[in-house]
Amino acid sequence: MFTEAQVAGILFAPIVLYCLLGAIVFVPVRFVLGRLRVFSAVWHPALFELSLYLIITGAIIYLAA
Repeated sequence: MFTEAQVAGILFAPIVLYCLLGAIVFVPVRFVLGRLRVFSAVWHPALFELSLYLIITGAIIYLAA
């Protein structure tokens, strides 16, 4: 589990690091799903992307704990 991260003298909460890591994982997953045309079968693509990001970030937090 992460503790606070210090960048240029500014402390960041661990949730910020988890969200950044979630975004790094989300971008290639989104690209692959776009290439597979999964978004054309989804009713609301933006809501699907938000849900996917939250699931990925939640999984990272769960695995880090």
